[in-house]
Amino acid sequence: MFVKNHILDKSQLTLISVEDNLKTALHKMDEGNFLSLPVMEGDKFAGYIMKADIYDGFFHNSSLDKDAYLSKSVKEVMQSDMRSLDPDDGIDKASYAIEKLNIPFLPVINSDGVFLGILTHAAIFKAFSDLFHLGKGQQMIVYIFNIPGQLSRLLNVFRKEDLNVASMVVMDAKVMGILKVLVRVETDDIQDLMDKVEKEGFKIGTL
Repeated sequence: MFVKNHILDKSQLTLISVEDNLKTALHKMDEGNFLSLPVMEGDKFAGYIMKADIYDGFFHNSSLDKDAYLSKSVKEVMQSDMRSLDPDDGIDKASYAIEKLNIPFLPVINSDGVFLGILTHAAIFKAFSDLFHLGKGQQMIVYIFNIPGQLSRLLNVFRKEDLNVASMVVMDAKVMGILKVLVRVETDDIQDLMDKVEKEGFKIGTL
């Protein structure tokens, strides 16, 4: 999955200029019920400004009254040190970056320096939901030995029952020689299926 398939396009965004004042920024945030806005300098992405940062700046700047403070430019309060994504980056890289940097979104900028849009937490969550088919079928956890042929044996149980496997994720169970398999299977009777999986010698885990 690539970032470019999950971008919130620039044309759909409410943007603010570095030259606008904080009063304008707050008005746009209140109007659109936003907590942050992308900041532009001309047609280039410059950073982002958060409502919390505007309020925090006022409370820590007692030398100015409210009107004087809100007349300050967005450029004086915005965050500009921000990592960007390439549209061909993987969604897993984006997920790691947005979590570690603790930011509301990541800008997507192509190799020519053109700002295409942003990738949000919600877009990343939806991408992984689509990947793992969350909400589809029934989920079960199966523990298998990390030896050749075990995964094929497990899949053979589903094949014999003529069941569709919507998704399968294999993880290290943190126990030597054991793998944890999260499976989503399209079945009307998950308990019956788990019983059949156990009869084949596999251990069923709890969700």
